[in-house]
Amino acid sequence: MTETPNTIPLRLGADGGDSYRIDADALEGLVKAMLARVGVPEEDGAIVAGSLVGADARGMNSHGMLRLPVYIRRLKEGGFNPVSEAKIVAESPATLVIDGGDGLGSVLTKRAMDMAIERARETGIAAVGIRNSNHNGENAYYVQQAVAQDMIGIATTNGSPIMPVWGGKTPLTGPLPIAIGVPAGTHRPIVLDAALGMSSRGKILYYAEKGMELPEGWLVDADGKPTRDPNWVKNGGWILPIGGHKGFGLILACEILSGLLTGGNFGKELTNLYDDVNTPQKNGHFVIALNIAKFTDLDHFKGRMDQFIDMMKASELVAGAQEILMPGEIEFRKEEEQRANGIVLAKNVLDEVLAAARDLGITVETEGAH
Repeated sequence: MTETPNTIPLRLGADGGDSYRIDADALEGLVKAMLARVGVPEEDGAIVAGSLVGADARGMNSHGMLRLPVYIRRLKEGGFNPVSEAKIVAESPATLVIDGGDGLGSVLTKRAMDMAIERARETGIAAVGIRNSNHNGENAYYVQQAVAQDMIGIATTNGSPIMPVWGGKTPLTGPLPIAIGVPAGTHRPIVLDAALGMSSRGKILYYAEKGMELPEGWLVDADGKPTRDPNWVKNGGWILPIGGHKGFGLILACEILSGLLTGGNFGKELTNLYDDVNTPQKNGHFVIALNIAKFTDLDHFKGRMDQFIDMMKASELVAGAQEILMPGEIEFRKEEEQRANGIVLAKNVLDEVLAAARDLGITVETEGAH
């Protein structure tokens, strides 16, 4: 087990209201120290920390530090294996299937995308499926690995069964996400990471933590009646799919790729992240890397992407619109600002993280805003 200090200083900056600004590197250091206390190897801890803090930096708080306390509980109780070994169980020149041994989803998915990228250098396209994994956070994290290597990345996952089939009431699947990242030239990459529900469970939990009402049409209560109370997501309510039956169909596609094609678990065979924390979730993930240079000249493609983005942005605006934004553009701007000025964390999220740290024997000495 990696040795960690018993006391960690954490400087808090004021952000107004019930939120603080915290340096990204300091926050990652705290995450790594906490994970090391529950047996996570240093390299793996850095991946998880990068995933969680990166999500908060991008403004995707539903997949950021909010998740750390339940990760710690699962690591302590046996629901997550602290050592994430990616065992290859099937392969061809352009495909792999990995058994994750109930390890950390973010570690396993990052390694899977690394494998896909490496194979795609020769084959042009490569896909890796993962079974027997756990919650893997924000999928934008993994498609950006491919983008950084001048490739197109695609990632999806299955997860906690908290959504019924279309027209039903029994939770059998979830608001599953699909992500795609595409490099450009002078413009930022296009990075779409979309949960196929009206929202993710994590985002609704964030609304609950902040005491905020939900927008109309996101959630229904345990009887299927529309509600704006986010607490119903913890009390038998469920998230609605985007686009009705069409969104539900896309969710089934994610389930098939991540759970069935990988030979893993699916639907109600999976364990909810927040329930039975001593039981592995058995999630499946699926990633693809497309090597652009095997399809067309890379620089020419990037130039055409820039032209494409310019064309979209040149659209005449509707009343009230300020500019045309590409998928991921808001998140890139947010990340640049927060990495410069500090990651914004809600007080109650930070309080839960600090409580989890204390339970691990780590004292976090907070300085600054209170």
